[in-house]
Amino acid sequence: MRKVERDTVDTPKSMLPGAAGPKELADAIAHRNEPSPKKAFEYKAYKRADVRLALELLFHGKCAYCETSYAATAPVDIEHYRPKGAVAEDAAHGGYWWLAMDWANLLPSCIDCNRKRGQQVFVVSTNLEELARTSKPISRQAGKKDSFPLAGTGARAIYDATDFSGEHALLLNPCIDDPAASLAYSFDPNHPAGLILPTGPQAQAERGAVSIQVYGLNRQKLVEDRTRLLRRLEYLGDMVIDLAASIQELEEPAVAVKLAGTPAAGVATRLRLLRDRTLAEIKAAKADDAPYSSMAAAWFNQFVVQFAGTLPVAGGAGVS
Repeated sequence: MRKVERDTVDTPKSMLPGAAGPKELADAIAHRNEPSPKKAFEYKAYKRADVRLALELLFHGKCAYCETSYAATAPVDIEHYRPKGAVAEDAAHGGYWWLAMDWANLLPSCIDCNRKRGQQVFVVSTNLEELARTSKPISRQAGKKDSFPLAGTGARAIYDATDFSGEHALLLNPCIDDPAASLAYSFDPNHPAGLILPTGPQAQAERGAVSIQVYGLNRQKLVEDRTRLLRRLEYLGDMVIDLAASIQELEEPAVAVKLAGTPAAGVATRLRLLRDRTLAEIKAAKADDAPYSSMAAAWFNQFVVQFAGTLPVAGGAGVS
């Protein structure tokens, strides 16, 4: 999960004053005021094409929660961060129905993060030794559906609240929260790879742990997919380090003198181009539109710190 600034994309026209969203809210209020409504109210505004397109642009065609690219594999679910029809943890609440057509409450989600069902998931723990011992996934229910848990200190908002700061929501919202404050990746080669771990002070770590569990961020297939990316990054990183070492050897004054005037004299230049192209490919993995870019960015930051003395610092691809 990565932080996304919602105001980088214009509010869909359907959600603007006088358009489908506000009109639907008025209809929903009227429906709820009917003494005996014959059927449940059907929310449609959030499904409109311009809303779907805006969410796709905002999140680059990725799930807001797990960062998988959904466009090529399955239709996106337009997800309500605060569920519109019910709250699993509070049967008497009835859901945040007045936010069903609120642009700020809408997120794009893959089917697995949004729909609760039995899945193979890894147990959440901040203890790497425990993760190593319990590295096999177990069958459990995962997927958000109508879940919206609050901390024990929170008070659930009711109609027609607009300030939700008192709820102390436990689920992370990538358009409001900085997921990096509550979620971390372990790159320790002696422990299971591709797992997301809760991190930070107790309150932040609790939000991370609950979000991992509810969204199913450690589903087996998801972890395996992230691991494949991690292994690719490690391979490319090793290439960059090896190429940098070879360039340094070839540019030693004594070696350069011996190679002058021979076909091998230009090898260092060609290796430098290959190194920079490889480094650019690594950096592309942390671009906003790349799957699991938050993990790639965290790995890259660690890579730069570890090998700062061997990476280019000016010209070429750079390391920023």
